Amino acid sequence: MIDPDLQFAVDLRDYNNAVELDGIRYRRLDPRTDVPAVCELFETVFHQSMAPSYWQWKYLQGPGACSFGVVVEHMETERMIGHMGVLVLPGMRDGKALRMGQVCDVMLHPEYRAGIGPHSTYLRMNYALRQLAHSPCTQPPLYMYGFPGVRPANLGERIGVYRRLLVCNEYRTVSVQSDGFLIKNFLRHLNPWKLHMQHIQEADFLQMDSALADVWQRYDKSNSLVPKIIKNAAYIRWRYWMHPHQNLDDNQSLYTLWGLRKGSKLVGWLVTRMQPQPTVVDSCLSSEQINEALQLLPISSPESKKGWISWLAQSQVPAVSTPIHAVEVLGQPFHINWPSPDFQPGDTDVF
Repeated sequence: MIDPDLQFAVDLRDYNNAVELDGIRYRRLDPRTDVPAVCELFETVFHQSMAPSYWQWKYLQGPGACSFGVVVEHMETERMIGHMGVLVLPGMRDGKALRMGQVCDVMLHPEYRAGIGPHSTYLRMNYALRQLAHSPCTQPPLYMYGFPGVRPANLGERIGVYRRLLVCNEYRTVSVQSDGFLIKNFLRHLNPWKLHMQHIQEADFLQMDSALADVWQRYDKSNSLVPKIIKNAAYIRWRYWMHPHQNLDDNQSLYTLWGLRKGSKLVGWLVTRMQPQPTVVDSCLSSEQINEALQLLPISSPESKKGWISWLAQSQVPAVSTPIHAVEVLGQPFHINWPSPDFQPGDTDVF
């Protein structure tokens, strides 16, 4: 657990304030000046590039446009050596507004990873983030969560900054649709009692705010006690249509939105992507719709013939554990009596 004697002297909510301990400075991230250094640290830690435009989309352009983070600097060189960011999106639980704060891009430079004691840089960075969690933009109440790998999840649980929720499982569904998918789907469309699937183009999506809001409200009412992000048109627009990689390939968009309908009424939706494997990235479906909806996904490529991956639990399909562990982060106190959110791949920042 965090050492109760480890106290920071100032309020980190102010950009101009900082905590300086053992030659290390902890302060609030300033998006006006810190983004290039964050992107450079990201490449050092994860060996992948992050463009400043991607950071701007991820943290500043979502519904509600709220985020915060802590950065860690070596005081003598002023080099950034650590970062924790929180993307805050509007959510709901039990009919009440709730801010869903995803902790992202937890990074510490390899040279500063030694030790996990009460005076370690890693623990102090986590403690600083906990102070920032009371920022004004996180009102109403904030539920913070993240998706670390196995080792970080074990470490965070050991030192008391993570509460493990679940190991994310995936299920592979093999579609039973044949080459006559289009004809069969059209015939389903004519039957008002049958579910059918429709590929929703971006131009059509712009007119669907009300229908998508109705789908989400029905889903929320059926799972009211589960903390969740409000996945309406504004969320889909930001998360998928506005994703910086959505239109990098002129031949195929990264994400495809499918509407699930009965007659002309929209009753659910799915978002899929084909690379690196056919995956149901996100969805808003009732539990009764899951099996049938997944069976309706078309076989449109050799890859999809091997089956669609999803995190939607299915009784007839074996679960396979992934390396992704869902955790609650920095609870004061942790919400031990709340059910875990129903996470899907799109809730992480790696799909």
